[in-house]
This record gives sequence, structure tokens and C-alpha cells, in this order.
Amino acid sequence: MGGDFGPSVTVSASLNFLLDNTDTNLVLIGDTARIDPLLIDLDASTRSRLEIIHTSVCVLEESNPVDALRNFKESSMYLAVNLVKEKRVDACVSAGNTGALLMIGRHILKTIPGISKPAIVASIPFPLVGGRGLLLDVGANVACDAQNLLEFGVMGSVLAASINPGRNPRVALLNIGEEEHKGTEQIRIAARLMENHEALQYVGYIEGNELFSGKADVIVCDGFSGNLSIKTSEGVVKVIAGLVRQGASGNIMSRIAGLLALPLMKRMLVKIDPSQFNGASVLGLQGTIVKSHGSASISGFQSAIAQALREVKADVPKIIQEKMAGIAQPCIC
Repeated sequence: MGGDFGPSVTVSASLNFLLDNTDTNLVLIGDTARIDPLLIDLDASTRSRLEIIHTSVCVLEESNPVDALRNFKESSMYLAVNLVKEKRVDACVSAGNTGALLMIGRHILKTIPGISKPAIVASIPFPLVGGRGLLLDVGANVACDAQNLLEFGVMGSVLAASINPGRNPRVALLNIGEEEHKGTEQIRIAARLMENHEALQYVGYIEGNELFSGKADVIVCDGFSGNLSIKTSEGVVKVIAGLVRQGASGNIMSRIAGLLALPLMKRMLVKIDPSQFNGASVLGLQGTIVKSHGSASISGFQSAIAQALREVKADVPKIIQEKMAGIAQPCIC
């Protein structure tokens, strides 16, 4: 039961999710000595939809991913992913070590035929126009070639379509400018691949200052750029919230102004609250894995479980596999 706060968050979020989704069952894997005290007040009906599998082994945040794969086969993370392989569960949600989860997921579930690398996709808000978009990769692959970026675009498009059925998602490449000659050679090649791909509605390059504009539903980049972008945006949200609190605690005039602006600021912060967008999907595997932020709150972890359920209902891995089966290896001349 990983994450910064362990069962106090993950179990509480799971119970809230069960109460909100009465047709869903959950399996919790972890130390029963830490889990059971949190179930004391649970009603019999809800408890019947909850299975507990005991293990006291946990992959530590500082654990090397390779070591986790070799030496932590009794860990909650390994057991959870293996349940997906055995089809005893439909999805795995974890707030644990990201590198270990990727390594274990790829080892046990394998990648979808036609996918060379799995990608982590994050949900991002569009506060000015409403809705949300997807950014990938956000950390699984530091270096990517053009074919990887094309695959990310296909996978992101499938996931976006599952979130908004009936809509043809707009796909863009994150770049340092909108001109055709801008960016690395691999980005420019990826742009040509996407332009010629019938299954993608490619809309061109997008710059960092437009990530949250709603100009594209799926934004594709390598894991280095994506991770920097998502963590920078999380930091900006914290700074804004801190400035609001700071401004409301100054002199009497600042306090009055702060009180008057408080309703507006609360509505603004709700729109960009990272907790409601928590849940980074690991796309490209033959099964559903959702990675929660380690510091997620109860509501944040509950959002990650909800994301996993949406992917299961939409059968995202199967659709990605069907899409990839129809893609011939590209030839850039």
C-alpha cells in the first residue's frame, strides 16, 4: 500500500469509491494489520465487495526498479499487477515507486504488439474553456524517436476518445515553436508521420504556454519534457494558492480585499486543483495500470481509481491493440 501516506489515504479512498460505485468490487493488497483497523465501521454490504490479500512486503520509494522486479515478487505492487495478468482483476492502481511499477508492469503484462515503449499519460485541465486534455509521455521514456511519438499519439487518441465518446481527438506535438523547421529532427519526422496518419486528427505543433489552452486534446512529447511540464504546472498551482493565502493575511485592507475575492479564488483553484486530475495511465501494456501521485490526497487517489474504471469500461488496451494492428511500418523518404 504505497504512497507517502499509505493505507490512511489508499484505503479511505477505496472505501469512498465503493460507496459511490455500488456495482464495483475492489481488492486491497497490503498488510492486514494496517488495513483492518480502517474497516471497523464498514457496513456488511460494502465489506462484501472488498477483498483483502495480505502481504507485509512493500517496494520502497528509494528501491531500484530492477531490484524491485527481482527481489520483491511478494510485494503488494507485484501481486497487484499479477492479478491483472491472471484476469482476477481488471486494473491495478498504485501510488508506489513509479520506476518499479513500469518495470514490473512491462515484465508481467508485456507491451501491446506494435508498441515499442509504454508511456505514462497525465490528465491536464483546460480552465478557460472547460474540460481536460492528455499529456504523454510524462516520465516513462526520457529519450524517444519519431516512431515512439507516433505510437504515443495513437494511444493518447484512443484514451481521449474513451473519455469523450463520439469525439475525434485533436493531437499535437509539444515543440519550441509552431514553425515547421523548429524542434529536433525526431520531432519533425514525427510531425510528418502524424500528418499522414489516417487515424489521427493532427493539428500541428503546440508550445508550452498553450498546454492548458484547449487547442489540442492530446499533447505528445518525450518523457523528459512531459515530466518537467507537469511538475512545473503543479508548482505554479501551489504558488498561486500560497499567494492567495499570503494576500489575505496582510493588513486590514488586504484582509478585506481577500475576503471579497475569496469566493472567486476558490472557484479558480477548484478548476486547477491537481487532485481532481490525479491518475496517470500507463498506456501500451496488455492490461490497465494507473499510477497515482505519491502525495495524493484521499480525493486524489479516488480520482485515480475512477480513471482506472473508465479505462476498463472503454476497454482501452484492446482498442489500442486494434489500432496498432492497422498501422503499417512508416517509410519516411
